[in-house]
Amino acid sequence: MATATLVSYEIEEGQRLIDALNAANLSVDSALWIYAPEPETWRLTLATPLYDRQGPLKTYGEILSVFRQVKPELKIDWTALVAVSPKHELIEGLRQSQQDWNLNLSGTRLTNNWVDRTWIEDAYIYQIK
Repeated sequence: MATATLVSYEIEEGQRLIDALNAANLSVDSALWIYAPEPETWRLTLATPLYDRQGPLKTYGEILSVFRQVKPELKIDWTALVAVSPKHELIEGLRQSQQDWNLNLSGTRLTNNWVDRTWIEDAYIYQIK
């Protein structure tokens, strides 16, 4: 059971960042907050094609550059950001679930579920493309 609570301002701030990244032409294909039981924190996971094209270091640099420019200043911890490939196992599993069940997971809270071979204790999904 998740002990750290994801609060509405974090969901709103995450959306502000996603909007800013998209406005800066740093395409975010999929995005979700996911609870990590160890070390009991929430991670804002952002899947972008930039990760495959230029690697994780360049991707984090681009994301942090946009993060710092958002006004008013974002009230989420930048260390909670996780950049991944759109081919990441969890992202592909969520994408496949959407297709298999003819669902749109945008705006969905997912709790205590298996997605492919990944256990999700708690997550808030912005979008899966």
